[in-house]
Amino acid sequence: MDIPLKHVIGTIALIGLIIAVGLAYTIITSFIEADVNKKQLNQIAEHVALNLVEVISLTNFANFMSNETMMKVLKLPFDLGGKAYLIKLVMFNETGESQGYYVQTQLVTRNDITAKSLIPLNTTQTQQTLVTDGDGTLLVRGGTAGTIQFSSIVYGGVENVVVWGWKMYANLTLAGIGIWKTQGGT
Repeated sequence: MDIPLKHVIGTIALIGLIIAVGLAYTIITSFIEADVNKKQLNQIAEHVALNLVEVISLTNFANFMSNETMMKVLKLPFDLGGKAYLIKLVMFNETGESQGYYVQTQLVTRNDITAKSLIPLNTTQTQQTLVTDGDGTLLVRGGTAGTIQFSSIVYGGVENVVVWGWKMYANLTLAGIGIWKTQGGT
């Protein structure tokens, strides 16, 4: 049985074409998926940043000093297409004198898929400091009694993610992100 060389070359070329099409499909769908995840991360970062500014403004507007913590529970997606993500508060220096803050979101499994949203803080009377490192606990009183476990990093998929603000002194407001736990522990 004689197999002509044309059939061998044609078969190898056909197998190579199938592999090339499969790789091209995988690369294109991976790029589209990464773009969609980046847009979703950007929406989450903007949502957290704007709610943080709202809580800080309400804390400053209340113009009281006490051990009362203002907070807002955020409705965030559990995951992004089955992939876990995290939310970070980051401080940066623009000119060496003035500092700014932004919210950064990224996929846990892929550090290259990330989004940032600037936190637009603008005040002349009260200094705002965001908790960008360390962690701790804040007591919440009143109708929503419980505690806030605050940290500079919160993982998506956790229930009761909050942004919080606390007027520490007449001219200093602390704020950040964390997890709210009711007195029952949930």
